[in-house]
Amino acid sequence: MDPRGRRNRIIAAVALSASVATALVLASNPWPGAGRSVSVEPAQAAKKKCKKAKKCRRQTRSAPAIAAAFKPTVKSRAYTVPRTIKSDCSVAVEDKIMAWLATVPDGSTVQFGTGRCYGQDGTITLSGRRDLVIDGGGSEFRALTLGGSHRYNWRFVNGANLTVRNLAVRGSNPQGKYDPAVEWQHGFSIEGVQGMTLSNVQAREVWGDGIDLWRGAATHTCGQDATSARNILISQAKLERIGRQGVAVVDAEHVTVQDSTIGPVAWANVDLETDDNCELARHITVARNSFGSNGFGVITNPGVAGGDPQVGDISVTDNVQTAPTVDTGILTPDPCRAPVRILSPSGLYRSSYTFSGNHFLSPNNGLVFRQANNVSVSSNTVTFTATSGCTGLNGVRLTDSHTVGITNNSFSGATSVYTADPLSTDITASGNTTN
Repeated sequence: MDPRGRRNRIIAAVALSASVATALVLASNPWPGAGRSVSVEPAQAAKKKCKKAKKCRRQTRSAPAIAAAFKPTVKSRAYTVPRTIKSDCSVAVEDKIMAWLATVPDGSTVQFGTGRCYGQDGTITLSGRRDLVIDGGGSEFRALTLGGSHRYNWRFVNGANLTVRNLAVRGSNPQGKYDPAVEWQHGFSIEGVQGMTLSNVQAREVWGDGIDLWRGAATHTCGQDATSARNILISQAKLERIGRQGVAVVDAEHVTVQDSTIGPVAWANVDLETDDNCELARHITVARNSFGSNGFGVITNPGVAGGDPQVGDISVTDNVQTAPTVDTGILTPDPCRAPVRILSPSGLYRSSYTFSGNHFLSPNNGLVFRQANNVSVSSNTVTFTATSGCTGLNGVRLTDSHTVGITNNSFSGATSVYTADPLSTDITASGNTTN
């Protein structure tokens, strides 16, 4: 750094602080004489006068004190990707990108070339970064080879307060098919990050999840949740031709997915699936999204592992399913999968589920709950399509579920508003239609 430039910046900062101090004294009215010219006394002179007056402590402030109380906002510095890094997807450049990013300090904004294309054979990984904004400028990060089983486009490990915007990733799976050999090739892998926004991002043709949310440590002990990802906002994303889940919440809390288009996907549009009883999938909001075709369901919370308090408090509102669940070859063909399935594992319960204002498509049951408590299903529209072999056609299906409200829903084509097994209790239903 040029020492003269540093000195000039220091001088400018001092001058700015003095200007801010003087302006605040002139413009504000905390002391007598506001509106007239007021001189700000040096601190030492003020102290001497106050000793004599014995009552002027609240009437005197020094310029440094005022400037310290009202510091001007400092914008983060922007760093533009070097032109020496090729941006036409002719070669893989992830190593060069990571080397450059390592020179960019936390608290900065990173800008990639507008509409450019950056090739990848491996993963771009950022670990422990804080207060960093990555602006893709509409650029794409494209896999040039099949890659290994755990090759991601972008991987973020731990760190906090990150933003990724205006950036697209593309895998090597143009048909969006499922392949268990490479099913972990996610577009964005968010691991243990404490606060992150993904805005106007795109993921397409990846073999794994479009966006995967997980922890930042190898193991998770129950109750020790610091390494779980949390406070994640996904907004205005487009995830299509995905070989696994659109968005997967495996170990995360306080997650919002909103105003996005997700699908087609080989598995679920949004999958809330903990792999052991200590992982988190709670405090989740899914709002105002458009969901395309899937092979497993729109909102799935399967019973692999996890119950209260690690899993629950899920709100799904004002979403629209635009294409049905279809056979994508992921499992034994089943044309009767419901768009919403909340299935707690044996011996455990999950609580606090809200589904309101959504429009789903179903060949069978609309919303399925197993071992769920405190469930609200209101003002949804579920359109049923007669499908060979599917005989459920219930708006809501309940198994060992309790305190359930089903109100003002339109279950078009259903044979009943709900069905419940003998173990289910405290069910109220009103204002629903089935025609």
